[in-house]
Amino acid sequence: MGRFFGAVMAHLNHEMNLFTLEHLDVRPREKVLEIGFGPGRLIAALCERARHGSVCGADHSDTMVRQAMARNREAVRAGRVALFLAQVSRLPFKDACFDRVCAVNSFQFWPAPEEDLREVRRVLKPGGLLALALRRGAGTSALGMGHLAEPSRVDDALRALAAADFRDLRVESRRLRYVTASCVLARG
Repeated sequence: MGRFFGAVMAHLNHEMNLFTLEHLDVRPREKVLEIGFGPGRLIAALCERARHGSVCGADHSDTMVRQAMARNREAVRAGRVALFLAQVSRLPFKDACFDRVCAVNSFQFWPAPEEDLREVRRVLKPGGLLALALRRGAGTSALGMGHLAEPSRVDDALRALAAADFRDLRVESRRLRYVTASCVLARG
């Protein structure tokens, strides 16, 4: 079942991944972290952008870690990608080690957003960029799996980011094929 949902996620999140990648503006020598990487499609794209840097990922699902490892096998073997089974509240990384951090369609599931964002800020370098991509608008998913993201979700993210001492907050939104996406950007 997990493999099926991973395949669906890879398809449905493809445009949101590209939208996030565009706003994250990854440079060749940077170190990047994706939280909640799912089947690993954005990990692969981040690796292409950070071709002289490195990409790490943290996901709470063992199934998604296995799928992403398989999808990014060569980059993992080359030491350019490292994927971890981990919760956002306890990231297995040193302080201030990432230039860029992103999360696509996972923020709304974080158990303690303000505290989790403080943990993200801990691993983000001072001045580093965080991108939280969210689906806008109420509704149910194509699979009938419940609410995607209420209109207030972006406001919730902005409040939590401010409480976690992020700065230079801004929101970029765009209508994609299946959804309207918002990318909430902040500096550590």
